[in-house]
Amino acid sequence: MTSCGPENVDYANKVVGNYDVKITPNLNLKFAGTAMPSISSTEINTTGTIIKDNEDGDVTIKINGINGYISDIEMKAFCSGLGMNIDESSYDGILHDNEYGMIKCDFNLTNPTTTISNAKIFNWNSTISGQCDVNYIGLDMKCDATGSFNFYLSPTTAK
Repeated sequence: MTSCGPENVDYANKVVGNYDVKITPNLNLKFAGTAMPSISSTEINTTGTIIKDNEDGDVTIKINGINGYISDIEMKAFCSGLGMNIDESSYDGILHDNEYGMIKCDFNLTNPTTTISNAKIFNWNSTISGQCDVNYIGLDMKCDATGSFNFYLSPTTAK
């Protein structure tokens, strides 16, 4: 008897490229156990790349920061027939919000597996936990933060 299997598909090659990136934060802040105004309306538009690390399906997702709005974000992932499994990562950088201005963030991101499609469009929510430093009504505060970052990547369009 012989068995037939699917072709050995290089899933990493299906995700490699340059992308337009939209990041939508949805953060809940608490200071000394008291809820603060949330961050949920600021959409950040930037660019990024997905780079193949090796022949085993490992890739690096690099999202470019925007001076004064968000710092660079880098995530490692593994591509297979099940999708692009994004490793847990961290974000130690800034985030700009209309309510708070400049926020210093120290977050852990729990990332999901996202579907790999021929359209090269990726959309996922990374769960956030950690702390951030904010200035609210003239007071500097270290807040606990929970919530998510929604990432939407689409192939870069020629301009």
